[in-house]
Amino acid sequence: MPIACTYDFSQDSRMNLADVAGISNAQRLARAVIHDVAATLAPGTREIDAVRQIETRLERAGVKHWLHTAYAWWGARTRFAGFVDWEPDALATSRVLEAGDPFILDVAPLVDGYPADYAFSGVCGAAASTSPHAEILATLAEIKRAIVAWAASSQDGAALTKTVDRTIENHDLDVVHTLYPAGVLGHAVARLPAILARAPRIGDGFQLPLLGSSAVQLFNHRFRDAPYPLINNIATGRPLQGLYAIEPHVARGDIGAKFESILLVDGDETRWLDPELFGEVQG
Repeated sequence: MPIACTYDFSQDSRMNLADVAGISNAQRLARAVIHDVAATLAPGTREIDAVRQIETRLERAGVKHWLHTAYAWWGARTRFAGFVDWEPDALATSRVLEAGDPFILDVAPLVDGYPADYAFSGVCGAAASTSPHAEILATLAEIKRAIVAWAASSQDGAALTKTVDRTIENHDLDVVHTLYPAGVLGHAVARLPAILARAPRIGDGFQLPLLGSSAVQLFNHRFRDAPYPLINNIATGRPLQGLYAIEPHVARGDIGAKFESILLVDGDETRWLDPELFGEVQG
């Protein structure tokens, strides 16, 4: 989901190391909480139960502000089946997790003004390595490895998006991330200005820091020649430069899966902060 970025994305700039360290720290916390909650999921857990666990654990760790609060999707909702409007359709429901159901957990807290945006896909109960869900995750892992080279060589975000989408389709999978607001494959991330980072939580889902900073970024793009902050099919004209949350979301039938990780693109260096599919954040 798009957020404000104070980083200079000109091609001659180099990465703000404080941003890398701060976002890595935030991402580690989000990852740890998501994985802890995922390990507790069992038949009978409701989406709203999982969301409350994630948010409560993050609040106990000191999180007070959010880009977006936690999402939890079970079963066919992992492929956004029946979604018409992003919210409220994306918000957690009373749906109960059943054995063998796929699930996705996704959260974007702010930690000392730095954003995290992490998502994890799993299945309720032990899944065989040859199960449809495991096959989808294997494809996502392959795509994650390939994105490093694709991002380094793509002329702009639109070219990267088209390459990712084409690869997904070539694996006989459906592209789901086009159903996100603005059809994003990814978005720029950096520390938020204090006035936005301290905005209070209002309800669930997208929060004021995200909405306000998105408006600022898009205004600057339109009127001040700032880079387009999103990675999608209309992100043309400039090569990638900076830190991006990338979130390929795919499906086959009623089974959906995604990852969301932070990609660093900085001159000759392009790498994931967490190289494995759902691996440790190295920073």
